[in-house]
Amino acid sequence: MTPDPVVPPVTTSAPGVLVTSAGEEEVLAAVVAALRRLCAGEAERHLRAPPVLDATVADRAGYSTSFPHLLGAVSRGGAVTDLVLTPAACYHVYPLYEGRVLAAPAEVSVLADCHRQEATAEPGRLRSFRMFETVRLGGAADCLAWRDDRLERLGHWLRTLGVPAERRPANDPFWGRPGRLLASAQRADGLKWELAADVADGVRQAVVSVNYHKEHFGAEFGIRTADREPAHTACLGVGLERLLLALRHAHGPAPEGWPARVRDALC
Repeated sequence: MTPDPVVPPVTTSAPGVLVTSAGEEEVLAAVVAALRRLCAGEAERHLRAPPVLDATVADRAGYSTSFPHLLGAVSRGGAVTDLVLTPAACYHVYPLYEGRVLAAPAEVSVLADCHRQEATAEPGRLRSFRMFETVRLGGAADCLAWRDDRLERLGHWLRTLGVPAERRPANDPFWGRPGRLLASAQRADGLKWELAADVADGVRQAVVSVNYHKEHFGAEFGIRTADREPAHTACLGVGLERLLLALRHAHGPAPEGWPARVRDALC
């Protein structure tokens, strides 16, 4: 990594929006390359997704209903357009498989600029951020085994990076009373797990999440397995800026001063 003047990630005049230095961008590029080697080796393709998404995809996926408080719309002259700001990288994947019958499980990695209208600006609680995801499409047993394997891999990798992470069950912040019931069911069924690390003194945030969606996306987008049943899906997501904050918190602001084992893990 090329030494670069240390410019800490700082919030701009817009809360929850960070700027990063050239050196930190090199770190994040190394993180993405390492993640592709580590957990996307079976991916049939690697995608770079835009910061905007077809609004109908967000609707069909259920995001507009479950998380209306987080979704950002793109407007022109005060009128809402057909686009929303990308809330998660994986939403760009499901339409690519719409109507397909999978002869075998499929996997895709995708990097996207994302936006969520968070209500707080505590460290790591960002409105604009980059997310690396891998998405698995297949049968139920395959997706569950894949999810558990990726959770183990990422937990080990974070330990290699010197970032202690807490493995914990989690749920998404669904909207309203029906959403609270969904969140309770999500946690009870063990559908979502996180690896949470300290990103600042006294502040712990999820830097990795793994999710099993059952057949939700397969049914909505008409994706089927070889036995003609709706495909199940699972995904792994890594918040890149959050991971950067965790690395800085653990090892200091200058990447060239990080322990050799950490730098080697990013080569």
